Amino acid sequence: MTSFGYLGARSGAWLPRVAAVALVASGVPVRAQEAAPGAPAADTFLIDAIEVSGAKILSPDDIENIVYRFTGEKRTSADIEAARKALQDAYAARGYEAAVVEVPPQDQAHLANGIIQIRVLEAPVGEVRVAGAKHHSTETVVKQLPALAAGSPINLKDLQAQLAQANRIPDRTVTPSFKPSKTEGAIDVELKVKDSFPVHGSVELNNDNSPNTDRLRLAASLRYTNLWGVGHTISGSYIVAPRDRRQTEVFSGSYNAPILGTPWTLVLFGFKSNSNIAALGGTQVLGNGYQVGARAIYRLAGEKTDQSFSIGLDYKDFKQNIVLKDNSVTKSPIRYIPLTLGYTWARAGDTTQVDFSVNATLGLRVIRRFQCVADGQGGCSIEDQFSLRDYQSRENFAHINADFTYTRLIADDISLIFKLAGQYADSHLVSNEQFGIGGEGSVRGYFQSEAVGDRGYAGTFQIDGPSLAGSLPDFVGELRPYAFVDYGLVGIINPLTDQRARFGEASVGGGLRLRLFKHLVGGLTVGVPLTTLSDSERGKARVVFTARGEF
Repeated sequence: MTSFGYLGARSGAWLPRVAAVALVASGVPVRAQEAAPGAPAADTFLIDAIEVSGAKILSPDDIENIVYRFTGEKRTSADIEAARKALQDAYAARGYEAAVVEVPPQDQAHLANGIIQIRVLEAPVGEVRVAGAKHHSTETVVKQLPALAAGSPINLKDLQAQLAQANRIPDRTVTPSFKPSKTEGAIDVELKVKDSFPVHGSVELNNDNSPNTDRLRLAASLRYTNLWGVGHTISGSYIVAPRDRRQTEVFSGSYNAPILGTPWTLVLFGFKSNSNIAALGGTQVLGNGYQVGARAIYRLAGEKTDQSFSIGLDYKDFKQNIVLKDNSVTKSPIRYIPLTLGYTWARAGDTTQVDFSVNATLGLRVIRRFQCVADGQGGCSIEDQFSLRDYQSRENFAHINADFTYTRLIADDISLIFKLAGQYADSHLVSNEQFGIGGEGSVRGYFQSEAVGDRGYAGTFQIDGPSLAGSLPDFVGELRPYAFVDYGLVGIINPLTDQRARFGEASVGGGLRLRLFKHLVGGLTVGVPLTTLSDSERGKARVVFTARGEF
């Protein structure tokens, strides 16, 4: 099958006259007009009326308003071409760039009476065919693109937006191509689907642990990306300290439901954690809890940018016992409902990629809980659940988180990466809401979330070297070195008298990323701390490995 034009799934790189190309191939005359056929090129003449045939999208009033200014005495062929172009531009402005407006050979009798004829070929859709779908429904593909309804002219603006929404479904991309139809003046469309099996899983072992816990972490995940045949995704994961699961054990799951034909996606998620983590200052924090949440996400896809807005609610329930030096136990359970608002923006260029997100979390005064705390004299004091959990914290808290990543290709297969993440809070927060620094996703060379605070930031400057896989056997898909400098700082609002208010981390280092046989991924990072904290010593390198199998 010969293809005469393609519509990019996201890029919006439309052929300006894709329908015109198909119409020419079918033998229909389509010409750019320099002079009205049958009219003297230089002489002036009367244009009493302009008759437009084949126009169904534009109303008679629209057409009259467009062409009226080109009628009258002492007109030339340039006025006819200007009227044709004005109609063509009117179709394009409405998204019907595939429509073709032409000046056909003129009837001499009409021309003598000052009547000019213009013909519109609105390029309706002929046959729509879906090809290549192996794991996804062809009916769903067609339903997601109502702009390609048979018999209707193609609106490229609508089609571009619908394609962007259709290609939100994981493991599937749809690209339309065009050819002349057997029906004169129409265009047949072939929707080329490239898809893959919608089940994915992974098992990973690493040693990116938090302070005072066992070094190893085992993580497993499984997801299915085409639930109900409409691109819904259900996923689950499990993270555990395999040698002592009492220290760390987390179950999580999510359900992602894009609403077909709209830019909306609904997301449900939750996790359950059990932990037994030794903290600082001679205390031990014993706790477990769970969180469930919902998000409504509105996505806007552009030619080179993607944006999204989100709103949601969470329910958080965490139980925590604090064992003090004298083995006395203070219970500090907490339940609360925060509102979350989010915005993301991403732009991809030929040599650059920019990603930005900002999220606001607002504590709501929905659940008011108080507890009687023994005062040591046979009585008790009434404490709010937040102040009991963490002194001076409050239920109606607010914090804003922002993340920024800039990636630039500076030479053949060599990239520079700059990352910055931070949090700003209006008041002292409970530990569940604080900002942590340290670990593989933050300041490398330190333990995971080794320092936490109400406000803080973490930055990374990294250079990725060229892949060395080209000089290695074919089963090595990638072997890429990198070097980095990381820095982070967190602070606590209104710290206690004997409490440290600020924590800083800085490190330098490098590592390797490895991919074998397409399904085995590994990594090795060596980070050297430049500052000393309670669990990390300046100059003492920390080595973190990752080994993951995935499908």
